[in-house]
Amino acid sequence: MKKDFIILDHVSYSYGGQDVLKDIHLTLEKGGSYALIGRSGSGKTTLLNLIAGFRKPERGSITIEGLILNKPRKETAFLFQELGLFPWQTVSEAVSMPLKLRGSRQEKDPKIHELLRQMGLISHMDKYPQELSGGERQRVALARTLIGEPDLLLMDEPTSALDAMTKEELQTLILEERCSGNATLLFVTHDIEEAMILGQKLLILTEEGTVTTRDNPYYGLEHAKEQLGFYEECIKLRRLLKLDV
Repeated sequence: MKKDFIILDHVSYSYGGQDVLKDIHLTLEKGGSYALIGRSGSGKTTLLNLIAGFRKPERGSITIEGLILNKPRKETAFLFQELGLFPWQTVSEAVSMPLKLRGSRQEKDPKIHELLRQMGLISHMDKYPQELSGGERQRVALARTLIGEPDLLLMDEPTSALDAMTKEELQTLILEERCSGNATLLFVTHDIEEAMILGQKLLILTEEGTVTTRDNPYYGLEHAKEQLGFYEECIKLRRLLKLDV
């Protein structure tokens, strides 16, 4: 039986006096994978930033493993839309940076080498960001996010800038890494199919600022995208979000 990990207790947040998130009560289980979807401007990234500890709720509270969240946690990793790769750092330097900041490990650590191997980056370890493709840069950013073995992995539109084939490769990689590390995954996406591939549970953020939860019957199913029911479920989600079908 999975354990409650994150609890949002009647959380509200507003911009300029206008409520974006309204009285949200939400529980995320430890080790689960959650896709947060909603129309543009519905507050998805705001909710992600609240759970990261970058912002504080105006009303209500957020607890992680029973502790009130007042600031960012070292056990939480965040993969931003802007990858934040420095042009003067090689791949291995970028991936090892979080460990260096903690003062715990060096670039030659076997764990770094193994993660680069898993990400298909061994042959690129001495290259700079400008020498990499978009998908390779995304994998570097993901490796840098995972190297500290976080218990909570937050992602904001992790594959939005990639072509369809590269996107599918990265989605597979994210799924494999999350399953092997048992981290709780919460990610924002505009891509309904991506939500169905990566989200064990689908969190639908409405225009009214509330969240509803749906189980995903196609999560972890091999060749899910080859089944008609997968696309029927995508159509249902698009209708719930009031998107064109």
